[in-house]
Amino acid sequence: MRREKFSTFFEVSPIDMNGYLGEATQTYENGDGSVLRSYTGKTKTEFYNVCAILEGKGYTLYSRSEKNGSLFATYTKGNELFHLYWTADDQRLNVVTSDTAAAALPEKDPVTTGNKTTTITQLNLPLTTQNIYSNGMGYVIRLADGSFLVYDGGYAEQADQLYRTLVAQNGSADGIVIRAWLITHAHSDHFSCLKEFSTRYADAVTVETFLIAALNASDVGGNKFLHTEFPGIAARFAGAKVCTVHTGMTFRFCNLTMEILFAPDSLYINGVSSDFNNSGIVSRLFNEEDSILFLGDVMNDVTSRLVSIYGETLQTRQCQVAHHGVGNSPVEFYEYLKATTLWYPCGHKLYDWTSVFADNVRRNGSVRKALDESGKYEILLHDEFAYQRIWGSADAATPFSLT
Repeated sequence: MRREKFSTFFEVSPIDMNGYLGEATQTYENGDGSVLRSYTGKTKTEFYNVCAILEGKGYTLYSRSEKNGSLFATYTKGNELFHLYWTADDQRLNVVTSDTAAAALPEKDPVTTGNKTTTITQLNLPLTTQNIYSNGMGYVIRLADGSFLVYDGGYAEQADQLYRTLVAQNGSADGIVIRAWLITHAHSDHFSCLKEFSTRYADAVTVETFLIAALNASDVGGNKFLHTEFPGIAARFAGAKVCTVHTGMTFRFCNLTMEILFAPDSLYINGVSSDFNNSGIVSRLFNEEDSILFLGDVMNDVTSRLVSIYGETLQTRQCQVAHHGVGNSPVEFYEYLKATTLWYPCGHKLYDWTSVFADNVRRNGSVRKALDESGKYEILLHDEFAYQRIWGSADAATPFSLT
């Protein structure tokens, strides 16, 4: 059991869950002070009973969902947060609590209409003096009301491109609103764009919420960006909230719903992962027209767990391929998803399975080769163009030009 001092957590909570659930099997304290408690051998009855206890104590339901028999719910009361999820495959009830985190949640009932075309744009990340490995990752989603979601951003060299993309898709430099900026994990090819962007354009845009998953600082080795630099960076964006996400949380951003399918505390509660890429957030955007799964850089430890929890409800029309296509998830995982569009956050140099660059043949080159040669997928790399797809359209992606 990790972090024993938190095993009696509910002694300092306004609700005595120890009296109902018993002693937690495992506990984990996140970087923001929220605590995850895991209870084994529980049924969905305990999940519903905890919900009833919370509602009886005056907590308000923020969101609730069910996927493949697993149950998820988030409750708030003032600034207090209770997020719980029961996973059917292992009969485990997980409870996340915080005295302050509810204040950082995105707006519960936002405007959900607009006349703008929803689009997904993959930022162009060519080989440069910074991006010598043909990796990095940055995506911009324009919502129906003209506001945006941003995923990562890539290298510092992409900061100007990101801002120009926002201006072009907004129609002007005035009134650019980023509903949420999600940082998948603390690797520099994902967060460096934000660092540079904050020094140039923080006053030119409105960021409503940053979505992160800051693990306990003792568990991240030298990857301490979210604990050291990020708080000051986020503060440059006036009024921006910082929300630590947890597995099963659901947010609504205009016409799209975002599901947090995996947050790393649910893995690290079992011990520190041997691969820091597994510290990332996995999320999906969807509505009745389309869906896209963002895997960040997670490895097979996580993708196999996703299949176990979500089953066929994990299937999606579009997918961002994990770890730039050089992760260790097998062909069978991508076939299971039944996606028809694969977004690769890499360039041709890294994608080429015949190359000895970065030992590509060993680094899952056989998976890239099999997916490519199957002829089933629209495959989009990021080094030649900033590709854009229209949400819900059957048409192929087209290059998005800033000229």
